[in-house]
Amino acid sequence: MDFIGRTYELEDLENQYRSNQFEMSVIYGRRRIGKTTLINKFITGKENAGYAIGIESSLSLNLEILSKAIYQATGFPAQLPSFKTLPEAFTFLFEASTNKRIIFVIDEYPYLANAEPSVSSVLQATIDHYRSHSKLMLILCGSSLSFMENQVLGYKSPLYGRRTAQYKIKPFTYWECRQYLSSFSNEDASMFFAITGGVAEYLSFVDPDLSLRSNIINLYLTPSGRLFEEPRNLLQQEMREPKIYNDILSAIAHGSTRNHEIASKIGQTSGALSHYLKALMELGIIEKRTPIGEKTERKSIYVIVDGMYRFWYKFVRPNLQAIELRQGDIVFDERIAENLSEFMGFEFEQMAIQYLESCIQRNEVPFYILEYGNWWGNNPYEKRQEEIDIVALGNNAILFGECKWRNQKLDTKVFDALRSKARLFPQENKQYMLFSKSGFTEDLLKESADQQNVQLIDLEKMYWIKETASSS
Repeated sequence: MDFIGRTYELEDLENQYRSNQFEMSVIYGRRRIGKTTLINKFITGKENAGYAIGIESSLSLNLEILSKAIYQATGFPAQLPSFKTLPEAFTFLFEASTNKRIIFVIDEYPYLANAEPSVSSVLQATIDHYRSHSKLMLILCGSSLSFMENQVLGYKSPLYGRRTAQYKIKPFTYWECRQYLSSFSNEDASMFFAITGGVAEYLSFVDPDLSLRSNIINLYLTPSGRLFEEPRNLLQQEMREPKIYNDILSAIAHGSTRNHEIASKIGQTSGALSHYLKALMELGIIEKRTPIGEKTERKSIYVIVDGMYRFWYKFVRPNLQAIELRQGDIVFDERIAENLSEFMGFEFEQMAIQYLESCIQRNEVPFYILEYGNWWGNNPYEKRQEEIDIVALGNNAILFGECKWRNQKLDTKVFDALRSKARLFPQENKQYMLFSKSGFTEDLLKESADQQNVQLIDLEKMYWIKETASSS
């Protein structure tokens, strides 16, 4: 498999490398996201590069790993005795970097910090002593988002102000996922994007010779499946009370999205949930969303934004017993197949937002967009609650997006309903984007042809525009 995506990150890392002065890059992101693959791609073919990985073990074992990597980066034999202390190891590395460019990577830095909590202070002192005449490019990498953001990048960290770049590695977009899934239709590729959350390692598990159904059964609905226990295992690694987190995610996956609804569902008080919800947000599993334009959090809801977790808690966890009895094919046919379109409704909105973001990046939007997101609220004309999939705000301009993942073509009734909701907003310049998996009726195509403020975007166009942009 060829290396996919991460174009901007590689370009920025190469620019840092070419500076030939001290650089400290911080690379972080959730497990399985592709951080190590990115680093390996960057250092491949470069001289004087060393790679060490922190382990959950004693300082002496971590020092042994660190020492071998330092000797490799500096051109000394790996058989030399290990350094006795971290100051000794870092001083040796920085001394060697005063007259040549060296890249040194510490992957899973939080594990090294657990083995020796003073490591950041030691590193800070060494950086401050050598940085003015060092040619070292130091890369610190970690999967613990809270640790990397608070104890490496945070204001109270000894390393605060020493980093010269930071990269939060995110899941692949739907069009990047497509490169992993070239043998599948756009529709199936979109579903794989959804159920893997765009995570590189999970995408690599997909068998191109099998159907969507067979892949889902093999990965999720078989006791030996590679994703059968993945969310539970990840939570057990990250959290001290995985049961409560499991219950919270299950409640959200099945429609309890407000704090008091989640609390009631799992038998907790609303106040007791704050810590758990914050932790899940730090892991990037859930988001707290407020209607676009709202100044308070009174209407806030929680949503699972990681597609793999949404799929697992919606379809796998409720059917664990049947799956353990190797009834995965029945689970898919009886409990999942007819509900996949509903599941994809939310995921299709995320794809549409990514499409909008790509348009913003290429300056292909009708006005300068200040902020965008979802909207929900009261319709005083109809005396009911309304929802709009996408709302993007500009200066006296607004864009509305409607997303339909269904087998029927999107028709004028859907557009009329969206325009009716648009009356709730005072902006004069109103623009529309309609996203449809299955295309549009002839009536809507004719109507939109005469209007300059409407874009009709089907699944083929969502992928085609990225392909043409990539090849140009």
